[in-house]
This record gives sequence, C-alpha cells and structure tokens, in this order.
Amino acid sequence: MAMTAVITGDLINSRGSSDVKGFLSALKKLLAALAKRYGAGTDIFRGDGFQLLLDSPEEALECALALRAGLIAASPKGERWDARLAVGVAHTKKNAGGQVFSEAAVLSGQGLDSMKRQTLMVFSNSTQFLRYAELPTAFVAEIIDNWSVVEAQTYYLYLSKAQDQATIAKAMKKSRVTVTKALQRAKAQLLGRYLASVEFWLTEALHD
Repeated sequence: MAMTAVITGDLINSRGSSDVKGFLSALKKLLAALAKRYGAGTDIFRGDGFQLLLDSPEEALECALALRAGLIAASPKGERWDARLAVGVAHTKKNAGGQVFSEAAVLSGQGLDSMKRQTLMVFSNSTQFLRYAELPTAFVAEIIDNWSVVEAQTYYLYLSKAQDQATIAKAMKKSRVTVTKALQRAKAQLLGRYLASVEFWLTEALHD
C-alpha cells in the first residue's frame, strides 16, 4: 500500500514581524523552490498557514528541514523568521466512490492544532513509524530551534547544493573552513543520519 506525506505549518509570530509582507514573500518564494525540488503541491491559507503535499514520504522530513532552514536563513537583522511544522505520514486509501485520499492531510492538520510549544512533530497512522520517529524528531526540533541565521543559511545550501562545501563557500562568499564549522554547529552529520533513518523506517512502515 502506498504512503503519502503532508506538511502543515504556520509562521511563528508573523504578525509581530516588522516586515510582515517580507515574511510572507519569503515563504511564497521558499514554497515555490521546495515544490520544484521535491515535486510537492503547495497551498497557502489563513494568511500565514500553508501545506505541502508529497508523493514521496521519504523526502518529507528533509523538505521540512529545508523549509525551516530557508525561513530562518531569510531572517532580517534583529528578527528570526521560522515556522511550526506538523508532518503527517499515512497509507493512502480509497473511499466508497473509489477516489484516493490521504489520511496524512488530516493527521498533519490536526497535529498542528495540537502542538503548543513544539516546532516540529510527526504524525502517522503507522504505529511502527511513529514509534521510531517521534522521539528523534523532537531532538531534531531542538537542534533547529537553536540554529543561528548563518547556520541555517549554510544548512539550506548544504541540502540544495548536493553537500558540496566548495560550492556552498562560493555561494556564501565564505571560506571552506567557515562553512565546515557552521555545518558542525548546525549538526549536519547528525541530521543526515536522522534523514537516512527516516527513509529506512518508512520502508519498514510500508509493510506495517
């Protein structure tokens, strides 16, 4: 049985930003870039709420990390632009009329509504995947919550530039040593292990 993923999110304190239009513009540009990179469908609603629909659930958490990295990276001086994200992963089903629908959207939307101080959580109808992914994702959220703007910028490029540090250094007009240290502070290697584990857990969940 196939699985799909939906990321539902909302901007953090967007109305308190000194540049609300810039914040929303950064979100729209980022969603367009991620839609192209991950083949995702996107939607913006309620002003600062949004969704991404992915047919490849194994890419959902990487997409979520890229989204938060991209927003933080775009932050103006003195502010931190970020978003809360609920990632829903579920088996697809057919209703009585034979139409395919995904519980992932429901899980993701309801999950976001249930989140309080959390900034990244996973929700799934696969108990096995949830058992594996829930706690590590909480640690990942803690890492992202403590990123600086430079670390977010570096990690975003790290994901989008095939992990080529020379290319990242050139794009940022920084030395490779500076890029290496920023990636170390951003915990890029640990996050890479997490994303590889997510792909493995989802492979197992397909048979759950």
